[in-house]
Amino acid sequence: MEKFIILIVSGIIILTSCTSKNEIPPYQVDLKLTKNTGQAPPLLAVSMGGGYVFEPEYPGEPTEMPTQIKNGQIFHGIIDLYQYVSQGFGAGFIDSSTYRGNRVLIDSSTVTRDWVDVIFTVAVGKDGDGDPVAYVEGKSGEFRPEPFYFVPTTVEFQDNLFQVMEAVVPAGFEYYNGTETVRFEGQASLLYLADSPPEESLQLFFEKLRMGTWNVNDQPFDVLLSKESAPPYRKELYTYLYIDLNEDGIFDVMPDGFEAYPVTEPFNIAGESWEITKIAADGSSITIDVSEEKVDPKVALRPGTKAPNFSAETLTGNKISLESLQGKYVMIDFWGTWCGPCIDALPILKEAYETYGGEDFEIVGIANELSLERFGDFVERENLKWPQIPEIYEENNEIQELYSANSYPTYYLVDPEGVIIEYGMALSAENLMETLGKYLE
Repeated sequence: MEKFIILIVSGIIILTSCTSKNEIPPYQVDLKLTKNTGQAPPLLAVSMGGGYVFEPEYPGEPTEMPTQIKNGQIFHGIIDLYQYVSQGFGAGFIDSSTYRGNRVLIDSSTVTRDWVDVIFTVAVGKDGDGDPVAYVEGKSGEFRPEPFYFVPTTVEFQDNLFQVMEAVVPAGFEYYNGTETVRFEGQASLLYLADSPPEESLQLFFEKLRMGTWNVNDQPFDVLLSKESAPPYRKELYTYLYIDLNEDGIFDVMPDGFEAYPVTEPFNIAGESWEITKIAADGSSITIDVSEEKVDPKVALRPGTKAPNFSAETLTGNKISLESLQGKYVMIDFWGTWCGPCIDALPILKEAYETYGGEDFEIVGIANELSLERFGDFVERENLKWPQIPEIYEENNEIQELYSANSYPTYYLVDPEGVIIEYGMALSAENLMETLGKYLE
């Protein structure tokens, strides 16, 4: 899982939108492309540079580094992973196991094996004066001639300020809408952390998002549809409908928050259970109907909330539950051996366990894995001493579902009474030891 950063600009605008056309279900909610001026925090970006489990190939993309760039690097952003995997399998450079693993997640009618340019390519480096600059792919499939310069700015995420470099660029790519291939164009920000090289954190963030208003039971709710901030939109994993329930003008887009709803699952709003039955491929509308499956309202897992109890068998065969650990501070770590940032964080987790582990502190790993055997080998090789609960893909993900864990790593710190006291950035590798010190020293 890549690092994510967010562009937040001061101020909140009134959402430009159309209301539901019907006064009774099913509701058609129209969603207009609306400039994001701070309504949408963190995960609405396309990570550049690959980072997938297969070795990417990018046919038809520009490969010649612009002569104006010194010490540069070319980055590729795969806008639609499922389309890319489908056409890559058809072209023979993606193997059958990778294809099958992704194919089960997506309706085959929404992708084609014909080549669709779902890749946006940029070259990033420094010009002759040493200023950071980007050149971006144009409609021709070659780099556009004009440079786009990065300037320093500050972004905010979970009450943390980050110094970043930003270049505003035109960004275009193709997508398959179920019938034909169409092209999407939009202004976007290229962002990377100022204290790290672009290859570690470069992202593409489109400035306009699909927003609207859903009127349900005489209550208007501002909503946002997002899948990495760009089409195509489908009923698939990691596509969310965000609903501004607290009416603060900002969508809490973290998967475990009470304003984030996967489009693949029923959800409860205004005392009724709903489901999304149709999504326009360009994101211009969604249809919401009453769900036959009844679900409870979502509770945000935030500091001050009781942590949901779980009970499972660890990798070593021992039974463990969150209740059994009451009396200790417990850090819950949702992670996977396939996740780059998770692996990068292991040294600081080992330091934390060596420093604080014992009567007062425990770490419990909840691992999203493909193979139990390979996971066991990894834990032994890395000498991970804290309890690990493996949840094998397509076999068991009960705890991940309980905590709505869809991004990795995800961390929670639970106090001795079982209440969540820290979440997210406070437990990141940069902040973990300082945060634990507040409670354990």
